[in-house]
Amino acid sequence: MEIADHLELLGVTLSADLNFGRFIHSKAQVVSVDGCKIKLNDGNEIPNFAFGTYSLKTPTQSIGRAIEAGYRLIDTAALYANEEEIGKGIRDVIERGIVTRAELFISGKLPNSNHSKEQVIPALKLSLRKLGLEYLDMYLIHTPMATTGEGENICLDYVETWREMETAQKLGLARSIGVSNFNSKQINRILTLCDIPPAVNEIEVNPTYPNLALVAFCKVNNIAVMAYSPFGYMVPRRIDLEDFSPPRFDDPYLVKLANKYGKKTSQIAMRYLIDRNLIPIPRSDNPTHIQENIDVYDFKLTTKEISTINTYDINTKVYEFGFLRNNVFYSFYQS
Repeated sequence: MEIADHLELLGVTLSADLNFGRFIHSKAQVVSVDGCKIKLNDGNEIPNFAFGTYSLKTPTQSIGRAIEAGYRLIDTAALYANEEEIGKGIRDVIERGIVTRAELFISGKLPNSNHSKEQVIPALKLSLRKLGLEYLDMYLIHTPMATTGEGENICLDYVETWREMETAQKLGLARSIGVSNFNSKQINRILTLCDIPPAVNEIEVNPTYPNLALVAFCKVNNIAVMAYSPFGYMVPRRIDLEDFSPPRFDDPYLVKLANKYGKKTSQIAMRYLIDRNLIPIPRSDNPTHIQENIDVYDFKLTTKEISTINTYDINTKVYEFGFLRNNVFYSFYQS
């Protein structure tokens, strides 16, 4: 099978300016990570694999390792309070000639405390300054829930925020714009009332929370989905709950698949997202894990295997933003 045919099966496009100098090697075949992209509804292309930057212990070094490993989409946010360190990591790899700025896709997020019309553009420019960039490839509204600078909930309609996001795109500060943690009803309001549809919705998706309904809604409306917390509760998180026992990485079926494909169960979970045409956003400071997470382009799960993993749904999110639960636009009461 030709590489282009393989990628077509994955639901991604092969960029015309593909640099075949960067590869992930495998015993089955060699597939270029750089060529795996999803076309957005605004005509831009986004890599179908991202590196997350939330709560990194060594952000500058980890960004460098990730880009060296083949990651081209870097997911950032003002809320993560590490934009300057992330920017340094990006500059370092560019200065070392590993990539050019044009080869990277940098995504940022508008803080909850900057939703007013007067705050959107200044917040974006502040992120650009901290990152040391002239533009973002993608800018997202981090959540539909607005707050004060002190974190108090306020009633500020995200539709007005979105209209200023449209201005940011028209000014060239962000080449694409999208949302994060929005439910279908909230996205539908934007589609109905605004001029530019979101190109992306970044939401939690993983084997224990496959988020099937919201993903389906986004696909119907040609909105790409970025999937944060890609392992969900496969990683032990609620050890204090006696009756809480979701599938873990040692699940027998996942072990069976891992043996079949010569991979780790964590890589099966990652491939599960790619084969649903989603963009996983793993994060790690561990060099081995950084490489392992992206080394998933030499195999493909079957439709039956994907459907079986869908049954791991425990209908429980890892991140519910409980501190925003009283916000009038709290988005997690429905898909």
